[in-house]
Amino acid sequence: MSASTPRLRSGFPATPATTARRYHDQQHTPTSTGSTSSAKAPRSPALPLAPENVQAQVAASQPVIPLTVLDAPQQRLYAFGVYVLLWAWKLYDWLQVLEDGDSSWFLFLKWIFIDFAFLFGVPELRIPWLELSQPVVTTVFSIHLVLNYMLMFNIPIPWQSWLLGFVKVLYDREISISERGVKVSSILNNHSLIMGKQIINILPEGSAVLNPEGKPFCLTTKPRNIASLPIYFNATIPAEIELIRIDLETNKEETIKISHREVGKVAKQIREHTADQTTSGFQWDYPVKKPGVYRLGKVLDEYKLEVQRTIKDTYVVPCPQARIRASEDSERCIQDLSNLALDVYGTPPLKILYSRTINGKDHSFHFQHLQPDGFSSPLLGASGLVQEDPDDISWVKPHKVTVGLNESMTSSGDWEYSVDEVHDAFNNVVKYAETNEQGEKSKPKALTRQFRVKERPKARLDGCDLRNPVKVAKGNTARLPVSFSMAGPNDDTSYEITWEFSPIDSLTNSGEHGDQVSIGSHSARDGRDKPLVSEPGLYTLKSVSSGACKGEVHEPSSCLLLNPLEPSLSIRSEDIPDKCAGNSIGLRVDLDLVGTPPFVVRYDVVTDGHVDRQVHRVSGLRSQLELVPKMAGRHKYIFRSIDDAIYHNLPLSGDDKVLEQVVKPAASAMIASSSKTISACLDSEVELDVVLYGDAPFNLEWEIVHDGKRKSERVTGIEENTFKIKTATLSKGGEYILALSSVQDTRGCRTFLQDQVKIAVRRQQPRAAFGFVEHKQKIMAVEDTPLRLPLRLQGEPPFNLRYRNLDGSGEVVTKQAKSANDFLLVRSRGTYELIEVRDNQCPGFVEPSASKFEVDWFPRPEISLVESASISPSNGLFVKQDVCEGDIDGFEVNLKGSPPYHVQYEVRHKSFQGSSAISRKEFDAALSKAAISMDTVKAGDYTYKFSALADNLYNSDKNFSPLIIQQRVNAKPSAVFTKPGQSFKYCMEEQEQEDRIPLTLTGVAPFYVEVEIKHQAGSPPETYRIPSIDSNSYGMRIPRQHLRLGTQQVRVRTVRDARGCQRKYEIGGPSVQIQLFEAPSIYPLESRRDYCVGERIAYTLSGTPPFDITYDFNGRWNAKSQTTNFRRIAEKPGEFTITSISDKASECRAAVNIPKTIHPMPSVQISRGKQSRVDIHEGNEVDILFEFWGTPPFEFTYTRSTNAKKGQRSSVLETRHDVSYEHSKVVKASQEGTYEVVAIKDKYCSFSTLQVEKSEKR
Repeated sequence: MSASTPRLRSGFPATPATTARRYHDQQHTPTSTGSTSSAKAPRSPALPLAPENVQAQVAASQPVIPLTVLDAPQQRLYAFGVYVLLWAWKLYDWLQVLEDGDSSWFLFLKWIFIDFAFLFGVPELRIPWLELSQPVVTTVFSIHLVLNYMLMFNIPIPWQSWLLGFVKVLYDREISISERGVKVSSILNNHSLIMGKQIINILPEGSAVLNPEGKPFCLTTKPRNIASLPIYFNATIPAEIELIRIDLETNKEETIKISHREVGKVAKQIREHTADQTTSGFQWDYPVKKPGVYRLGKVLDEYKLEVQRTIKDTYVVPCPQARIRASEDSERCIQDLSNLALDVYGTPPLKILYSRTINGKDHSFHFQHLQPDGFSSPLLGASGLVQEDPDDISWVKPHKVTVGLNESMTSSGDWEYSVDEVHDAFNNVVKYAETNEQGEKSKPKALTRQFRVKERPKARLDGCDLRNPVKVAKGNTARLPVSFSMAGPNDDTSYEITWEFSPIDSLTNSGEHGDQVSIGSHSARDGRDKPLVSEPGLYTLKSVSSGACKGEVHEPSSCLLLNPLEPSLSIRSEDIPDKCAGNSIGLRVDLDLVGTPPFVVRYDVVTDGHVDRQVHRVSGLRSQLELVPKMAGRHKYIFRSIDDAIYHNLPLSGDDKVLEQVVKPAASAMIASSSKTISACLDSEVELDVVLYGDAPFNLEWEIVHDGKRKSERVTGIEENTFKIKTATLSKGGEYILALSSVQDTRGCRTFLQDQVKIAVRRQQPRAAFGFVEHKQKIMAVEDTPLRLPLRLQGEPPFNLRYRNLDGSGEVVTKQAKSANDFLLVRSRGTYELIEVRDNQCPGFVEPSASKFEVDWFPRPEISLVESASISPSNGLFVKQDVCEGDIDGFEVNLKGSPPYHVQYEVRHKSFQGSSAISRKEFDAALSKAAISMDTVKAGDYTYKFSALADNLYNSDKNFSPLIIQQRVNAKPSAVFTKPGQSFKYCMEEQEQEDRIPLTLTGVAPFYVEVEIKHQAGSPPETYRIPSIDSNSYGMRIPRQHLRLGTQQVRVRTVRDARGCQRKYEIGGPSVQIQLFEAPSIYPLESRRDYCVGERIAYTLSGTPPFDITYDFNGRWNAKSQTTNFRRIAEKPGEFTITSISDKASECRAAVNIPKTIHPMPSVQISRGKQSRVDIHEGNEVDILFEFWGTPPFEFTYTRSTNAKKGQRSSVLETRHDVSYEHSKVVKASQEGTYEVVAIKDKYCSFSTLQVEKSEKR
């Protein structure tokens, strides 16, 4: 517009100069304002302060917007502009009401509110000349209320058509043949028809992708922990970025708008990257601190256009965590259970790796597929992440899973359990092992658990048993010879021990505890500390413990403590005659002693007042002392004191302890035994050979001493030089002394004998019993493992044992044991029974209560199917009930053995077309039950074969019997319209020949089909059911009672076949249109057939409005006309054919055929529609390629202009006209300039940029 043209900017006319200045200001500074009043009377820079006595009414009458900011004419102009815009908006809504042919309460109420706010709000602004009174405003509002009612409820008024025509001038939009409102000028002034007239930058398609590689992210509990989400920008510079976050706990969406400052930094980095790099892609990492599901919401480029983006979810979850839960006690004993639990937290299914270190040796283990009971996740499906409900993110929420870890601690030393890694469902891995500067791994306390596993103590009695009692003097104490031991190095050797005690007089004849039994105990500071005992009797160890560990008591476990009798001495003396002549040459003194040998007898020899102290040592209970003095005279012998092994320096008294010397040689005898001690069994007899020297016959005397009692025996008339002494049955254990007393030969001279033999009679018989393993006589082990069954033997080794396996062949086996705590080596399961025992000398007996030991194998792992009504056995396998494609199905297996388990199985899929595929799978299970998801993604026969099973003890067995489950997955039926989207026309009354709606069905007949009929009139949808269709093709006829006059949409909602498989179609499923109309008529206003894009095709209609016209144009279209005229602007090329018409009053649709051909506007491109800049030398030529679209021949006009420079407009140098009979033409040019096409024409249509420029100027 020329600057000299005056324009009104206020309620008063402005001078041309002022208007021109304002127009210039508007071109450069849109915020600047100018007015006539300001031009005539310029304001001072500051207003004077009002006096304090000015009345308040003056301030109240001032406008809300001060006149210094915006003068009164401008305020009135803006108020009027807002009023005009509101009416334009109201007329737009009215046109929508006309197009829909319906009324709108919503629009009516909306405009009541808007008019009320505007009309009553303008007077409150106190704009000069617009300060309307309340009655005036109320009257104006009432008029607007009536107009709103007439417009929004489509009430005809006489001036409506005039107003509609005026609006059409301002609102340049018409209905096109595609039944949408188009702007006529945009069709007629299509700049894309002539390309290449100006510079056009064809940018590659920009895109923005959040996390293109689909990496998982997780957030730890550490402060300031963030996850950097990569956003990849390709060939675009963003101006606005929005992210959507869905909270995992509340499932609420949150929109995150990136600040303009951050977006500006990203744009700057992209520009720098694009300038330096050859690639246009750029990645920006956006930090997030909250877990959730993130999506890329909206991205606008620098032109405020929305950038193409890929909508996919990025999951930011809390990082998986794990901790070890156990009791606070860190002390354990060997063979105790670890009694631990692993708490794993994260998004299931989870996997945990932990290590167990025993004395520095590390072993790693893992559990996987950890998930809560009843948990379902799309990650568990057969085809990856497949979500039935994309809005359901409950499976992303982290859960806590507890896994028990209870195993026997079989080695002593330092045990440590530690969590190494934990994985969640998104393969987020948290590794807890951290290496410090010294190279040692350190972990938090909750991730490790250390135990000190101690060996169980062992105790036995060393150097004391029933054959070797501890002897102590009466009233004195002795230490019980307890031998305490613990394997391995131990700093603490303190222990507690208990024993049973029976007094000596309460013991049974066999030497066992009697009816008087008491319990004793002792707490030792270390292994060298032994209990003190003093009472005589039998002590038997019962238990030993060190700290919290109970130990084992080995044999010998019993010790007998005795208080021997005090030693005593009886003396008999006789003279030593000279060869039986009766002359005494000395004195032979017989010493009979009672006590515990050896003895020491002290006596004094008094000769003529001289005292000589002598000591006589006696190793046995008898001794003969020949006192043959060397000097003649009277000799006196005084026996003063006696010692034995227990007592010392006991004085002797009595008259018989003083002797006078007397003497005489005699016959002799000796026991023919190489050993002076003979061992004998309890309840046995002992025979001894005695050699006699002298002249027979002999008279022999001997004594047997036991427990201080003597028994003398005598045999006369022995004619042989040897004699066999046979004792009576030795029914009591202990020491027996058989001593020869005297012998007399035929001369009658009696000789005192000192030879004796000690007979050691055992106090107990040998016995045998099985020991304990973990406090029981039963053991479980891995199959075919050699086992050592502990033996507890009493007696003198070696022992000969006889035993048998009661569960085997029953054959009796002989075993020689070399120690009291030997063992039986066995290799087969069963109950082993001890039958007989014998030590190196005596037969013994087997304790009935400990004569048997059970050996059993840990069972091999087993897998079985959890019984279900949908599973039935068939020919050695299981058949799962048929399911339909896409159904969720599965089964559970029971696992027996020692967890964790490792299961391998294969899934064989055989489709109904014959192709097959095999996939091998495996999983680890920590529990005794595992759920297997069945693959139902594809239809066919599935066979699940479990081929291998291993547990913590056994590897997979070669003889493993596979578990086989079969299932058939039936394909879902389908029901589609043969021609989806087609419109079917019916009369209100049924006719003889009507089109049926063809349905094509797949599946097994008969079929059950539900269709939904949605009426256009707004009545609720109806459901029409077809209960039985016996074929795969069906012509559907819908009864008239389900149809309404007008258009209704019919879509398939449900189809089910004979196998029970069902498919439900959601919104957007296969559908057709059914229209129930009466037939009007239609006639074209022009007889010509060919039209161009942008021209109007008009018809006249006969009937009662409104009309419904059906026509074919690149598909089938339906149009409405509220009058008897039907007109559409041709927006696209194609064949436009009116096929039928109906109106409101007709009973059936009239089928017509009025074809029109719409030809496209011709178009032309120079250099393929892009700017082509070529630098050439003087005299060279450039081929300018013209490409045409349309119907030949083509006539086109092009110009050569000066090359545009900055700040200057190009000018046309020459115009040329040319013709092409082909779709392309090459024109050679060698002159400098810009070549642009300005007009194009083909056989039917033409287009020129000159008419576009004229319309734009208008």
